[in-house]
Amino acid sequence: MSVRLSRHGDVAVITLDRPEARNALNAAMISRIGELIDELAATSPSALVITGAGGKAFCAGADIKELQGKAAQEQRDTARKGQRTFAKLDAVPFPSVAVIQGVALGGGLELAMACTFRIASVGSRFGLPED
Repeated sequence: MSVRLSRHGDVAVITLDRPEARNALNAAMISRIGELIDELAATSPSALVITGAGGKAFCAGADIKELQGKAAQEQRDTARKGQRTFAKLDAVPFPSVAVIQGVALGGGLELAMACTFRIASVGSRFGLPED
């Protein structure tokens, strides 16, 4: 799976683990993030950290290769599922921190913005290229 959950004491860490794709979000990843948020909401860790593997990208946004094979309605459905998932993250009863190295674009920036706090390394870049 390209989304991993680990625990360090009472802190949960979700890692987006597709460095070869700059941690771009596909439908399976969005589903898994939603499942993990539900699981964590039930166990209430003291904090949640979300990060991207590889050190070059927090998350480059939607997986364009996956979207190219979908009809427009299916693309909209995937986007809405991501928005619902990020809204769940925004509502958890514990603080969340996006640890950003590299790019946070599109849906990746939306994921970071759903967190309570964002910490970025020098040189990180942010954008909403779909605007």
